[in-house]
Amino acid sequence: LDILKELLARVSEQDDKISQPFYQRYYIDLLKHVLAVACDSSQVHVAGLTYYAEVLCALFRAPEFSIKVPLNPENPSQQNIEYIYEHIGGNFQTHFDNMNQDQIRIIIKGFFSFNTEIASMRNHLRDFLIQIKEHNGEDTSDLYLEEREAEIQQAQQRKRAVPGILKPDEVDDEEMR
Repeated sequence: LDILKELLARVSEQDDKISQPFYQRYYIDLLKHVLAVACDSSQVHVAGLTYYAEVLCALFRAPEFSIKVPLNPENPSQQNIEYIYEHIGGNFQTHFDNMNQDQIRIIIKGFFSFNTEIASMRNHLRDFLIQIKEHNGEDTSDLYLEEREAEIQQAQQRKRAVPGILKPDEVDDEEMR
């Protein structure tokens, strides 16, 4: 995901002669594959929701700010965002029969709305994944691991900040200096 995020950042900085053919050829495939992997319950915990949120922000930001060429080869006059809505909506409707049109519309709208806010995108992605997992009868607790780990680290840092709260054998040698 880091490589893809870097690739998307570099492409967005390139001259239109380079970036636009790239988007026209690869954007929809990249978006489909990232969403497919993000929706796979066995994959999300590997990289973490934040990484997926960062990549999704870049992917959903591109049609608003970077992509100028038509993405729909069959109807070049169609607006790119409209095409992406239809394309993703069709895929979601096929794969997630538990969701109705309004739920899918809100999910896709959220992807576009939160494309500049990683934390909001992460929360939106988590909500979407919870809907999928609950329908499949899967446990959703793993979707909160990043936040729980961060909370634990913050609590440990707060404890370390208070002199004398930790036993001498729990303190790193570097902290004693």
